[in-house]
Amino acid sequence: MAIPHIIQLLPDNLANQIAAGEVVQRPASVVKELLENAVDAGATRIDLLIKEAGKTLIQVTDNGSGMSARDARMAFERHATSKIKQESDLFNIRTLGFRGEALASIAAVAQVRVRTRLHSEELGTEIEIEANEVKKQEATVCPVGTTFLVKNLFYNVPARRNFLKSVPVETRHILQEFTRVALARPDVSFSLVHNETEVYELPASTQEARFIALAGLDLQGKLVSLEEETGYVSFHGFIARPDVNRKYRGEQYFFVNDRFIRSPFLHHAVAAAYQDFLPKETHPVYCIFLNIDPVHVDINIHPTKTEVKFDDEHTLYVLLQSLVKKGLASFHEAPSFPLDASPVNRAIYESQPQRREEQSGDTVGNWRKAPTSGSSNSISRAGWEKLYETPVSSPKDRTVTIDKGWTSPEETWLVQFSPGYILTKRGERIYIIDQQRAHQRILFERFIASLRAKPLACQQLLFPQTLNVSLTDQMALMEAEKTLQHLGFEVREIGPGAVIIHGLPPEIPASNAADILREIISDMHHTGTSDQARDKVAESIARAVAMRSAVGHQQRIPHAEAQSIASDLFRCDNPASAPNGKPTYRMIDPVELEDYFR
Repeated sequence: MAIPHIIQLLPDNLANQIAAGEVVQRPASVVKELLENAVDAGATRIDLLIKEAGKTLIQVTDNGSGMSARDARMAFERHATSKIKQESDLFNIRTLGFRGEALASIAAVAQVRVRTRLHSEELGTEIEIEANEVKKQEATVCPVGTTFLVKNLFYNVPARRNFLKSVPVETRHILQEFTRVALARPDVSFSLVHNETEVYELPASTQEARFIALAGLDLQGKLVSLEEETGYVSFHGFIARPDVNRKYRGEQYFFVNDRFIRSPFLHHAVAAAYQDFLPKETHPVYCIFLNIDPVHVDINIHPTKTEVKFDDEHTLYVLLQSLVKKGLASFHEAPSFPLDASPVNRAIYESQPQRREEQSGDTVGNWRKAPTSGSSNSISRAGWEKLYETPVSSPKDRTVTIDKGWTSPEETWLVQFSPGYILTKRGERIYIIDQQRAHQRILFERFIASLRAKPLACQQLLFPQTLNVSLTDQMALMEAEKTLQHLGFEVREIGPGAVIIHGLPPEIPASNAADILREIISDMHHTGTSDQARDKVAESIARAVAMRSAVGHQQRIPHAEAQSIASDLFRCDNPASAPNGKPTYRMIDPVELEDYFR
């Protein structure tokens, strides 16, 4: 009986498609590889043109060194590269591409055409390849440099194509890759055109100007330069003032020898330096470059080359943290504080004025509340009551009894203690309520209920507000434009990285508009929006509005309003948690007390 043989070599076309699965995950993967090749070719001008977020067309044109006819053909073979010639080269890599997998992988799942010419040649070469099969190769007239056209990505792998996201989502991924390459090379001019609309035109410039152009105009005048050189590593780059922060980890960039990397331990070093300066739940903005001898870093541990390994991470951590702390110290001028104020308190006070409501009972967010007595002093209360068809009744019109199985009013009492907390007894249980989180939950559910009932009115601003954001943030915001209109927002684009706010729901103070829109952007980056129902987007927006519009944590409120919050909380569908998932109250029952005293 013959022994069956089950191990066999894969056909070339199937092997290439499998390899493509590692390198080419989406259109942005193609953009990354082609842009890096153009940089490695010594280009001083690189133009990116895409259609339908790269699903239909990706074209990269550069004025670099170009290729001969033979090299142009060899470039599409697997593991063909000009960067590695011997084993020792693996430990001295300074180019962006070196594996020799990218072009072969792209050509396996797309229709590719390349035109290229050397400086020394009169004619160039044109090659057309589909699914790794050469369809045409001939001499042609073309400029010096190289142009790659990648059409109909995943045309021969429909299952992969079906997993691509919407045009706005895929475009955002392309913008991220474009930004990372353009940030590393401010000496190179870049352009980006999407669907015949110019998105970026970046002339060669300084590192600071390039960072501001790509990360947001709000960084103008709010960056400090970092510069340090040791025998092991040299640093340069920029960090932003603590008051210019983000709700998500967006504008945070590390580069090693001009290659973008992700590094949790380096990020932790920066975050630790910022920890006494940033408001809670915000993230710093930075762009930091490390130049290090390639023998000290291994970049060959991941197909995308964004994860690296250093031989002395501890030294890097200490040096970077010290450098960032030094940079942060330069933000602070002569203090105007009492002599006994601690350095940390000074830093916090100066760097986050928007959180001063935590130190004073008469502010919420960044707008001041007028002190009142005998009635609710929440500015947003009147607006919110107007919003809902069933307005909040006054204490005289209702009992404070909870209507979900609670006991009679006679057994109920409520006191306020340690500003920010409400203590109430319901039946045999005692509840300690966080007034801010409880109010956030109440407003969130009311806003959601109203949104599902009908579109909200839009109140035009007397003085429209301009909001400078990164282009990625702008696209996330405009992706939800229709939902924003349904919610009473009128927001329009006025150019790359800038939007103008013309109108808001009547319940939102104009002074809170920018903060709320940034909160909305943050939620969209975390949850996505394109392939979710409008209700999901509305939920993110309602969350942002509620979190910004609720009473402050340590704000002193009238007893009647505390009663209203305590009562309304337990009428919510989910009274136990705020919109951000944090608990709204702590319950203590007799069993817990018995256990404690025993």
